Amino acid sequence: MSFHLLADIGGTNARFSVVEPGTTELQHIQTFQCENFGSPLQAINHYLSQISVNIEQACLALACPVANDAVKLTNNHWQFSQKQLAQSLGVSRLIAINDFTAAAMATTVLQETDLCHLKSGSVFNAQLQRCIVGPGTGLGVAAMLPEKQRTHVLSTEGGHRSFSPENDIEDYILQFLRNELGIVSCEELLSGRGLVNIYRAICSYHNKPVHYSDAEEIGNAALNDDEIALVSLNQFFSTLGSIAGDFALSLGATGGVYIGGGIAPRFSELLLASDFRQRFENKLNYQKYLKKIPTAIVMHPQPGLLGAAAYLINVRL
Repeated sequence: MSFHLLADIGGTNARFSVVEPGTTELQHIQTFQCENFGSPLQAINHYLSQISVNIEQACLALACPVANDAVKLTNNHWQFSQKQLAQSLGVSRLIAINDFTAAAMATTVLQETDLCHLKSGSVFNAQLQRCIVGPGTGLGVAAMLPEKQRTHVLSTEGGHRSFSPENDIEDYILQFLRNELGIVSCEELLSGRGLVNIYRAICSYHNKPVHYSDAEEIGNAALNDDEIALVSLNQFFSTLGSIAGDFALSLGATGGVYIGGGIAPRFSELLLASDFRQRFENKLNYQKYLKKIPTAIVMHPQPGLLGAAAYLINVRL
């Protein structure tokens, strides 16, 4: 029996899995460090040598723009030709997609157990437009548009829209970052480095020393009741609620808004306790409109691989 190869490749790690054609049940999941291989072909061959299966098609979710045959990963040394890689692997089809396109496609096959709802009783509607907002290394934004039996993913660069503050503390954060960056995009607040930016601004606002320099340190400190770190993470989720509400309006996502990326699932309890929903709904004249829109955190541990599997099914329909 032939399988489909799936990959989720970022700056540090390459995750692999296989699925039976037409299914999304991930099998033989393995993770490798990109730095240990000179190319994706080397990593894929190493993976396939361990599981001994025949590969018919492949879908690679990549942390970089995918517009042409030539692909260059954003944060590691790998680069390759899609056509040459397909020939080397001997597959009939190889599809490379952006990793956030994969995250968006994953939402089409998620189970209820893969979601942490941010509003009780909310039900997502796949017959309506939906969107996903994902703070991680950057801020990904995509819309999922129903199209007969298929779902069309509208990839965007929405994370780079300008940030607009809604209260005094956000005014301060904006000015703090504007002094450093000039133009402040939403990604400068809603990402790993964005959490660091918020933390530094909050420290300045309260005249406190800066103790942490990366998002993981700030998150761990917040979980251990460090007051400034906790205030910073709560501010992160407040801003996320506001921006997610903006995208729900601009993308017409009446079917629901998913929160993806790596930050929200890790701190899901703090996100649930935050004023995310209040900020999400707090739009002049559109509170009733937004109140009906469900929101949930994507908790699936492998959304990139799952989305790659879903993408292969979607292109067949």
